Amino acid sequence: MSSGPDLKGAVFFDLSKGAVRLDNDAALLVPASAMGALLAAAPSEARAKAGGAVGEAMGARAQKRLGGADGVRGASLESAIAHLGGELALGGYGTLGLERWGRALVLHVTGAAFDAPDFYASLVASAVGRATGTAAYSTVLDARDGVRILIASAAAAQRVRGWLDSGVAWGDAIARLQGGAA
Repeated sequence: MSSGPDLKGAVFFDLSKGAVRLDNDAALLVPASAMGALLAAAPSEARAKAGGAVGEAMGARAQKRLGGADGVRGASLESAIAHLGGELALGGYGTLGLERWGRALVLHVTGAAFDAPDFYASLVASAVGRATGTAAYSTVLDARDGVRILIASAAAAQRVRGWLDSGVAWGDAIARLQGGAA
């Protein structure tokens, strides 16, 4: 049995009403260039808020598919990430991968439809938080070759952000976070 999501019927078009639905949520089909332009013109707080709203809806749908927050927390990490990744792919936001860095949860978005790392960090943190029913915070580790995002507690994300801002390489920051020498 596959641990990936079953997304058959997840998108519904009602052309007579001019409506698109993702599961039971009203949705829009917007050119990525338009969304990218809107995000580029928005202040960082607005990009983060928009990413959070998109991620919240994605996390809710993934949670429903996995049988609630307990189902998400009881699923393997790979299965939970596959469901969240299915949501990103379904919306055209790219693919979501898991990278193993000790105990650190590092998610990698590739194939992003537009360049907005802070949007993606908020999207992923909100999706994880909503799906698991727990608070999740993020910081962008790297925005080359996709967007690498650390999901952690507020304090850990803030600590890593401080190290990154002071010039520490992101791999070294992850090692420091886990008590390793950097």
